Amino acid sequence: MKSTIALILFSALAISPAFAAKKQATQNWTKEPDSFMGLRFDQKVDAVLPLCPRGTVISKQMCHDAPYTNLYTVRGGPEIGFGYTLSVFSGGPGVESFYLTTNSDNFSKLADLFTSKYGAPMDTSSETVKTKAGASFTNETLSWRGKKVSITLQKFSGDINTSAATISDIDAAAKKAEERESKARSNANKL
Repeated sequence: MKSTIALILFSALAISPAFAAKKQATQNWTKEPDSFMGLRFDQKVDAVLPLCPRGTVISKQMCHDAPYTNLYTVRGGPEIGFGYTLSVFSGGPGVESFYLTTNSDNFSKLADLFTSKYGAPMDTSSETVKTKAGASFTNETLSWRGKKVSITLQKFSGDINTSAATISDIDAAAKKAEERESKARSNANKL
């Protein structure tokens, strides 16, 4: 469990600075969301969803597990045609980012869902990734960026079996990136 949480935190932290650092002119994104799967960016998870009963594996209604620092695992989300896990990073007055993971075999379905809901991606890229055993795979990345929200879909996120979607509040991601940089500078001064 802790390794999964660490992977989620690492992936979100690795993606967030890349988008927080970009101050590029944004295209007009008419389908920019203010929520994801019924959860709004401006609301606290524990204020809008009940705590899942202990031992809950599958829930018929949306609920959240007890948070691990500011990370919530949400259960009972909407049916989207394939299995997924939804995590929410909360901080300040609401949600910093949503992190949806699924098996990489579902990537094309995930990409189709996001394209249908949010329009064509504003950027796409491909790169070759290699496993420790030396096998090569082509990783695909799709991204959207608006005035307040950025979305990144990766075919391989962390490993070749996991696809992920990160839906981030741009201002919250920028603030978090600045906090990390400030802490790193402070820690570097201690050397």
